[in-house]
Amino acid sequence: MATVLFCTKDDVVRQSSILDGNIDADKLIPSLFHAQTHYLKPILGTDLYDKFSSEITAGTLADPYLALLKTYVKPILIHACLAEFLKSCLFTVSSKGVFKHTSENAETATTEEVKDLVQVERDRAESYTERFLDYMLYNGSTFSEWTSNTGADLKPSKESFNIDWVL
Repeated sequence: MATVLFCTKDDVVRQSSILDGNIDADKLIPSLFHAQTHYLKPILGTDLYDKFSSEITAGTLADPYLALLKTYVKPILIHACLAEFLKSCLFTVSSKGVFKHTSENAETATTEEVKDLVQVERDRAESYTERFLDYMLYNGSTFSEWTSNTGADLKPSKESFNIDWVL
């Protein structure tokens, strides 16, 4: 099954105060794909993720799934996408090498400033993940796919925070 994205470039740009509306979709879509498949899918679990995918593809997504997508899933995905995008948006790889873009009328952000922006977006994604998990704690029975994962399926994560160990 081809991967259908749960939100659009316009959804991401509208929710971000730092993205320019002229962002090239070809630059943003890979970050959106990565955030959806590597950050969001483990939160939703395989069955709920596949439910969204199939119904979005068919154009049949309806409440309560549509409300869940709009209220909880999209905000997680948007901020996880921004965290991914900010890590690589300065660079382009071509057959002639790796290039860092600069602007004639702007100052390029330092590595620390970019790391801070990435962390802000990660924190926002985790905050929305916590809200989603709180909602599912009390309303998960409405969404049978939340608990129907078996075998090799990804089971939904019940924790929103990832802790990086520094020794």
